Order: sequence, then structure tokens, then C-alpha cells
Amino acid sequence: MEIIYNKSRNRPVVMTLGTFDGVHLGHQKIINLTIKRANELGYDSGLFTFHPHPLRILAPTKAPKALASWWQKRKIIESLNIKQIILQKFTPEFSKISFEEFLIDYLIKRFSVKEIIVGEDFRCGYQSKGTPEQLASVGKEFGINVQAIPAVKINNQETGSTYIRKLAQQGRLVEVKEQLGRNLAIDCRVVKGAQRGRDLGFPTANLVPVVDYALPPFGVYACRLKVKKQFYDGVVHLGLRPTFNTGQFAIEVHIFNFNKNIYDQRVELEFVEKIRGENKFATKDELITRIKKDIQLAKKVLN
Repeated sequence: MEIIYNKSRNRPVVMTLGTFDGVHLGHQKIINLTIKRANELGYDSGLFTFHPHPLRILAPTKAPKALASWWQKRKIIESLNIKQIILQKFTPEFSKISFEEFLIDYLIKRFSVKEIIVGEDFRCGYQSKGTPEQLASVGKEFGINVQAIPAVKINNQETGSTYIRKLAQQGRLVEVKEQLGRNLAIDCRVVKGAQRGRDLGFPTANLVPVVDYALPPFGVYACRLKVKKQFYDGVVHLGLRPTFNTGQFAIEVHIFNFNKNIYDQRVELEFVEKIRGENKFATKDELITRIKKDIQLAKKVLN
């Protein structure tokens, strides 16, 4: 797969467009249809996306919590075998381009787009005036076919990033997995903490997410941690650590049978199942007893 920044391509392409936040099953359906149609026509398949999310530029206070970092998004899209990703930096200047200008100057002239496949709710151009119907009307003048794909439904619920964020923040991880096609996972960097876990006999890795994620509620979860290309089972606590009265949010994962130094490394934390909510313990011994039980429960879930 090729990633294209500020370049042009002359080879005909079938293109899908969008932010693809989370690359959920609805997005994957559209991407797969784009690849299928490109293969039928003998063209390249392409995906045009924006970074950062447009609302982070236009209305930062209204910007949605992330379901995937750019690295995660790229990895998932790459696994679907699309030919190329066109990554467009979203700026205040770019936001003022009309949908007609976007279609003609950015897609048809720069990338020789012959067909466009988008979701029914897709919008583009200044003030989001570029609906699929509007794109089809303008595209017809250039012989461009535009297909609008209905949303995928799972358990009578339309798949969508807004809905998945809501599920994640409510801790409904099974439903999140049904919508994403995978467990909720966050891209993090390992940082040094206060090493309280080590003092308790359960060393932890302290994680800082690389983007502002839609996180599940405070509590303890069975999890998997991807370090480089290897997955490790573990148990993770996210919250304010009330037993220690720190008042500071932290994500701390205890990895089973693990003794490597991973400080400053990039890792991916996958939430599997909730074990319990966040509790305050009266004594150190009470906390240790509860951690041992959390580990037993997590191992049972992960096995």
C-alpha cells in the first residue's frame, strides 16, 4: 500500500472518501466495495482521508473523542489491501474549499478519479454542502459515477462512530466489538510512574494515550498489551487511584509473566472485559487481596 502526501497520480482510480474514525465495520464495507469495484474496472483503489479530524481545526471544543490513532487507522486500512491512501492535511484554508473545487481540483485532476464510493451520510466541502447527491450531480459532467452506500446494521442498530464512542464510554465493550469488528484498543506510550505497583508486588506499566480517546469508565479490565508484534495478557486499572488519594488519572497495566523494560516504547492496549469498578481500599493488605482476585478473574476471561 502507498501513502500519498501532496502528490498527483495519473492512473485511473476508484476512490472512497471520509475521516474513517475507528474504521468500523461500516467503513470496512465501503472500503471493500471500493477495492472490488476497482478490480472489476482494472483501476487502482484509493482512500482519501483527512488528518487531523476536521472538527479539531474548525471547532476544537466539539471535536469527538478518538476511536483510533492515525497509526491504528493506517494499520487497519492496510490490512484490507487497498492500493493507496491519500492523506490530506486539514487546515482552516482547506476547510474553505467548495465541494465542487474539491471534486474537480483534488480528485479528478490530481488523481484521475473515475468512480467515488461513500457512505450515505458523507459530507465534504465548505459548510459541508457536498452531499453524495451533489457530488453525483457535478461528477456526471465529468463522467464520474458516485455511489452512496447505506449504513451497516448490527442488531438493528446502524454502525457509526458517534454510537461506538457512546458504547465505549458506557463500558459496553461487547457491543463495541460487534460494531468495530475487534476489541476497543488504544495506542499508548509507556512512561515512568510512582512504582506503587512494584511496591505492592505487582509491577505495572504506566500508559499515556497518544490521542484523546473515547475511554471506558474507571475500573479494572482484563486486557491484552501489544508490545512490538507480541501480545501479552494482563489486567489494567484506569482511574484516579482513590486508595492513594492522588486525584490524577492514570492507566496502569500489570502484564502476566513479563519482566522486560518497555519504558518510552509505543504499545497498544486492548480492553477485553470489565472485572470491576474503581474502589477505595482501607488498607494495603485489602488492596493486595483484591488485586490477586482481579488477576485470577482476568486470567479466566483471557483463557
